[in-house]
Amino acid sequence: MFKLIKWGISLIIVAGIIFIALSFWQGGKPFRWFGNKSEQAGEVLKEKSEEVGKEADVIKKKTEDMKGTTKKVVVGIRKTKEKIKEFTGSKDEK
Repeated sequence: MFKLIKWGISLIIVAGIIFIALSFWQGGKPFRWFGNKSEQAGEVLKEKSEEVGKEADVIKKKTEDMKGTTKKVVVGIRKTKEKIKEFTGSKDEK
């Protein structure tokens, strides 16, 4: 367990030294590159999320239309069922 902790601390120290060395040697150029790439990725994500949102709106509208159509069909089937019962005489009279 202590070896794992020692290894983790050593890794953190080495990573810190590399970070500082790159900062002094390159002047922050690699970090700016990473920041620019992150910004571009954010723009792409924003565009794609807007497209997905529009598609979700279209799907929601279609499902609401289908709900309305389904309700109309159900009402029509019930009316037809009542007419058939009246015609065949199988309707219960009270």
